[in-house]
Amino acid sequence: MSVDSAPLPPRAVCSGLRFLLVTPFRLAPLMRFRLVSRISWLLVLSSLLAACDSLPMGTSSDGKSTVFNKSTAFKLPPLPVARDAVELELVLIDRPVSDPLLGKSLWREVDQVGGLSLEQRAAVREAGLQVGQVGSTPPDALQSLMNLAEDEREQQRREANGIPKTAAKRIVLPTGTDSEIWTNEPVAGLPFQVPNGKSRELTNVRGLLRMRAERTQDGWVRLDFVPELHHGQTSTRPFAAATGWIYRTAQEVIPLYDTRFSAHLSVGEMLVLSADRDRSGSLGQQLFQFEDTTGKKQRVVVIRVAELREITPVRVKRAAANQ
Repeated sequence: MSVDSAPLPPRAVCSGLRFLLVTPFRLAPLMRFRLVSRISWLLVLSSLLAACDSLPMGTSSDGKSTVFNKSTAFKLPPLPVARDAVELELVLIDRPVSDPLLGKSLWREVDQVGGLSLEQRAAVREAGLQVGQVGSTPPDALQSLMNLAEDEREQQRREANGIPKTAAKRIVLPTGTDSEIWTNEPVAGLPFQVPNGKSRELTNVRGLLRMRAERTQDGWVRLDFVPELHHGQTSTRPFAAATGWIYRTAQEVIPLYDTRFSAHLSVGEMLVLSADRDRSGSLGQQLFQFEDTTGKKQRVVVIRVAELREITPVRVKRAAANQ
């Protein structure tokens, strides 16, 4: 015979809750202390479990679970990009000096005239530099050089000589700012002709192109270059800045203003920079040639204008759309 269960009256429920709340305080002091201690430990353990659940979990190399994952934990927010920034792709290609791809097969396929003024062309050729401009589709010789830069053996050579393994990178410059492009690797000793006609022996020398990006009009950018030779020991030196003198840890710097040049590029176009390997002892070879464990090398720098950031304010575009 079954008996249907009836709901408890509210008074009975309240009496039961009152019993549960009051009972611990009616117990003996020792029993009451133990009960309160257990409840406190349960609350602490619950808080710790909740904190652990909120931490990012990862997997270590041996397959075990780890609490922190470097790819997701404590990431800094990305740096904001200026609305007038110029986005460039940079490729550094190192080849043996005797490589046929560095000769006429490359330079007869690029425009070495249109990108520079008459005075700049004369100064660049006198210095043993080669500067060429190509469209968005690179010629065969340049494409072959860019493919060789990503070859596995070339990556191993770069890594073995302390050179960044990846030959290509992307840089973003706000208009009017500059960046540095290393055109070779350190050279132990190098004779340099100073303006007074005397020769000076430089030690621990590296070539550098200081590049400044300036937007000229929609879809176009002007790149200004000043070659530099960095040499000697690294120390803290004063440098002139827009707000005054600042101190930076660097080598001695010889800026070569007589050989500075500029080029105008549109989105997708490329600039090719290197040395004339037939002009022995020229500034171009001092800037772009070096020697590593596999022999004498010459560097080719390829710069491509990847993107020009939109600078038209949103309110202007909306007004134009409403017209």
